[in-house]
Amino acid sequence: MSVRSETTPDHALRALVALVVLLFAPPVWADSRVEFLASRLKFPPSSGHTDDFRVRTNAALALGATNDDSAVSPLCDALEDPSEIVRQAVAVAIKRLARASSLQYLRRRAGVETNAAVKQQIQMAIDSLGASSAGSASPSAAPYVSDARFYVSVSHVMNGTSRPPADVDRVVREAITSKLAELGGYQIAPPGETNDAAKAAIGRRKLKGYYLSVSVDKLDYSDGNLRVRVKIAVFSYPGRDLRGEVPAGATLPGARPGDTGAEDQLMSVVAARAAELFAQNFR
Repeated sequence: MSVRSETTPDHALRALVALVVLLFAPPVWADSRVEFLASRLKFPPSSGHTDDFRVRTNAALALGATNDDSAVSPLCDALEDPSEIVRQAVAVAIKRLARASSLQYLRRRAGVETNAAVKQQIQMAIDSLGASSAGSASPSAAPYVSDARFYVSVSHVMNGTSRPPADVDRVVREAITSKLAELGGYQIAPPGETNDAAKAAIGRRKLKGYYLSVSVDKLDYSDGNLRVRVKIAVFSYPGRDLRGEVPAGATLPGARPGDTGAEDQLMSVVAARAAELFAQNFR
């Protein structure tokens, strides 16, 4: 079994969301408030309104705070906005609104988005909404590591295979967390942790935080072999600024399509290798 891997340099891609325009609206009921904000987010703007990306940025963030189902449609439409700043704000807002119906639009946009900072925010929204919809598949809290130096939150796995998401998530996450436990010094964050709770845990124990966004590519059975590729995008935590990516891959000769045992074995090996590369390259 051969393992191929590579790492990218540490690049911080910081989203620049300019909060310099305040939106004021007269006292209105919730539905009217969403309509008002949706009209400010619309591009091109309606007659009588100026074309200002800052107005649309703030409208997007305000829609994300409404907790209103009717905010989903205008936000998802705005993923096509010509301003990358607006698109970043829209992704942040969709994540905060936390409606699973947004996932298909986020994934569609992720496939064509060319701006790295926007793509980062979209991916974090996908991770967050995917974790929320996993429901009962959420893992239990990790054991306490008294000598930890790092605090690591592991995303639910973005599944590019045809296997059930819960199966892939279980195999890959278990391999990553087991490898980090074996290496020592890593405290795994509890599932569903808030940013405030993460900051408190990291500050109290003086740890360095990382968020691992994990994905598995489509399983490749060409040429009579099984090829598996796992990628870990490494972010700061809880701030989630992109630090780099650790891909790992491996080939199992002679595997037959549909052999879930072989698939599980190889996914586990590759995920563990990706976790090892993360540990080697991010200290």
